[in-house]
Amino acid sequence: MPLTLYSTTCFIKNDLYRLHIYVNDDDDDKKNSTDTQLSSFTSTDISKESIKPSLTQIKFQLINEKKNTNTSKIIILNQLLNVQQTKIITKKTRRNFNISTEVLNTYGTITPIVEQSKQTSCTTLNTQISEIVVPQTPIISRQFSFGRFFSTQSNPDDKLNPTYKSIVKINYVDISNSIRWNIKRLEVEVETEDIANELYMNLNLCLSTLTQRPQNLLVFINPFGGKGRAPYVYEKQVLPIFKESNINVKGIYTERANHAHDYILNEDLSGYDGLICVGGDGMFAELCHGLLLRTSHEAHLDIHDRQVNLIRPDLKIGVIPAGSTDAVVFGTTGLNDPITSALQIIVGESLLIDIATVHNEKGFVRFMATMLAYGFFGDIIHQSDKWRCLGPLRYDLAGFCQFISNKSYHTELTITLASSSDSTQICQPGTVTLMNNTNNETTSSSIPPLTQTKDTINSTTNTSNKVLDKIVTPGLEFCRRNCEQCALVDKPHTDKVQSPLQIKCEGRYTTINCLNMPGRCAKSKFGMSPYVHLGDGTFDLILVKRSWFTGFLRFLIQVASDGRTIEDLHNVERHRVSEVLIRPMHTDQIRLGNWACDGEVITGNEIKIRIHRQVLNLFASGIQFDNVRTNNPIKEVKTN
Repeated sequence: MPLTLYSTTCFIKNDLYRLHIYVNDDDDDKKNSTDTQLSSFTSTDISKESIKPSLTQIKFQLINEKKNTNTSKIIILNQLLNVQQTKIITKKTRRNFNISTEVLNTYGTITPIVEQSKQTSCTTLNTQISEIVVPQTPIISRQFSFGRFFSTQSNPDDKLNPTYKSIVKINYVDISNSIRWNIKRLEVEVETEDIANELYMNLNLCLSTLTQRPQNLLVFINPFGGKGRAPYVYEKQVLPIFKESNINVKGIYTERANHAHDYILNEDLSGYDGLICVGGDGMFAELCHGLLLRTSHEAHLDIHDRQVNLIRPDLKIGVIPAGSTDAVVFGTTGLNDPITSALQIIVGESLLIDIATVHNEKGFVRFMATMLAYGFFGDIIHQSDKWRCLGPLRYDLAGFCQFISNKSYHTELTITLASSSDSTQICQPGTVTLMNNTNNETTSSSIPPLTQTKDTINSTTNTSNKVLDKIVTPGLEFCRRNCEQCALVDKPHTDKVQSPLQIKCEGRYTTINCLNMPGRCAKSKFGMSPYVHLGDGTFDLILVKRSWFTGFLRFLIQVASDGRTIEDLHNVERHRVSEVLIRPMHTDQIRLGNWACDGEVITGNEIKIRIHRQVLNLFASGIQFDNVRTNNPIKEVKTN
């Protein structure tokens, strides 16, 4: 049975409610019965020990049943932002205060009583009247007012002692739209000022138990990224919400590239609960690199070792979207809305994500949070850097030029497939080499191409079906809030207990892409790899083989419209992997492609990408929708 901590009656828009603060420790199947089990218990004080933050709720129960009401019935404690107490003058008293301007000019100046606005947290309601000498026979010109006809029997002292309403304003997060969060405000009127004080103190006591919420944040604002929207987004949309929620914020406007990166590496961060960036994916990469490198240096890790295991930092990172693509926010919240991201930071949402290390033949290069590309997309980043004066248009222009050139690159890949049975690996027909790491032996197995006869295919695949059954799985599940596949395991490196399966691929590829996030953005609804998971210790490898213009154009159109079925294209392979080594077969610059990691150009004769499970903690909720496949059904592809 729910435990009622505090109960009182109140008015919301002239409707009488009973307000309950209670702890709901019932099972899920009993939650619907709480309406009748809540008692009218009334208490003036709540003990902090009796509050259970994850189970405490605020319920507004309408005493006079009414069908149509817009008032929220239940507010979960974690959705509560802040509580304000104020008093306003009643409308009836205002009518009695219908004094002409000549009275004011004769008897002095009266400072008007101002109601509390939405942007202020406290308003003084004292009325000041200046003292002057009253003339013996003042001449007062009266104005006609209907109020005089109805207030002749009222006490004349009411004009000197106006009555006030005791109001408690409750601001909370509305998550009825599971993806886009909003702020709602509720004005609760109680009978006396003492009850208002009790309610105000008890609600703030409940708020003090939410220890997961940040109190001090360090915010980096990039005024140059995207379309230069970051200062406006921070000052007009985000900062007022932080202040209203009593969060101390220190804002730093970056003045150059790697400004935030250098600050995080060298300055004291002990007084902060999290690092926030207002900008795009490049700004997030700066915070990610600075924080992970600082943690690695403090732990005396050799970051240049390809087998290094990263340590998760204590601080969280939050992202307020104000960039061109905002792929990080799209992948972790579902949309690029600054208000939603700010609210998830305030309530202390937590999402553990994977980060990959990128090494070349010389050592450590970068961390990969979203995507590493070799070939087409790397060439776009390399070319667009020369056209920065064109703004975001440079990406479209560089993409068109690279599409016309239709280059492909001879490359060899050593792929370590994901060992989890729940992961999705898709391997298209081709020639691969299977390698057993435990015995250091390699055995070749030819996966039949599509041009072979049916009898040849049957005879050849019989020898490799056992391996391919482990490689090819039909799992098609989105990564979402409380994802079972990304659940935190007790042992962070259990994958090493099992023998990983490696394959080698060689061929000419137009583009090779490693994706740690889906890659959603405004131009791609689902991203290039919609089913990649954020915290399962794997990433997706997308290989686009050499083809004519039309073949690669189909791939680009499919990514933009619906990337869930790109592997159905004949020139596309998708693998779920934990590690990959990419080695171009040519060394001359003319026949080499360009590398790009999270939008930045990198160099190397060979690149190794290795995933690290859940080493970064974000202020994000994960995508909170369960009907993605219902609203966006996958078209069935007919096969002969």
